Amino acid sequence: MGTEGVLSFWGVRGSIPAPGIDTMIFGGNTSCVSVEYEDYILIFDAGSGIRKLGQHLMEREDINVIQGSIFLSHMHWDHLQGLPFFTPAFSEENQFTVYGEGRRKLSLPKILEDQMQVPYFPVDMDTLFQAQIKFREVESKQVIQIEDDITVTPFRLTHPNAALGYLLQIQKVRIAYVSDHEHEAGRLSQNVLKMVQGVEVLIHDAQYSREELAKGKRRWGHSAWEDVVDLALESQVKHLFLFHHDPDATDEQLNERQFLAQQLFPNTTVAREGLRIPLSRFAE
Repeated sequence: MGTEGVLSFWGVRGSIPAPGIDTMIFGGNTSCVSVEYEDYILIFDAGSGIRKLGQHLMEREDINVIQGSIFLSHMHWDHLQGLPFFTPAFSEENQFTVYGEGRRKLSLPKILEDQMQVPYFPVDMDTLFQAQIKFREVESKQVIQIEDDITVTPFRLTHPNAALGYLLQIQKVRIAYVSDHEHEAGRLSQNVLKMVQGVEVLIHDAQYSREELAKGKRRWGHSAWEDVVDLALESQVKHLFLFHHDPDATDEQLNERQFLAQQLFPNTTVAREGLRIPLSRFAE
């Protein structure tokens, strides 16, 4: 039997939402990716794209209770800003576990609470979120057993204030989510290379080009798409999704990027908002 489930992109932009006529094809919402597997939902990051995901889940007629996990790569606003608008969290029958890292003396729930309080937000988190929500702080390389046939393993990324990537395995399909990571100039990150080796799907930050990095954007914590293609080739992944697009990147530029990347690694897709792909496609 093939792997059942769907991989969906709800937000593919980095740094800040970028709505407008020049981003209509690829979308302007910030990072949010989901995997729906039977009656369970796995969510990676809670950028502004999670709002649309929440609407989708509330409209599903095949489930009465929404159960899922939310994996946060890090605590920068473009990966959290949609959480207060995630409507499934407003209903007391729904159940979620939120995974991520604490920061020094700040626990994971405290970090999330602090962004949802006066004067930054009109309703506090405890009042707004009525669902059954658990918070679990994670460490790099800690294997998280979600269900019998679902595991998620966090791993360290290179980004200001620290970030985590996640390796999801559902049956025989492995999906590596690498948002907000910078490879050293001329050298791929060995930790990431090891974690994504041979995966069926690699979703990777490709906010810049090598030319853009060389013009003052090194150490900003983001990758050049050319380096990400090199990573896909060296690690022998099956399919690459370029992700976390710069807010200034236009649809025309991203179309060109996809064309250039496919000349080097044909199974490359520049991720766009609304893209939904059955997991069975990657299990073949």
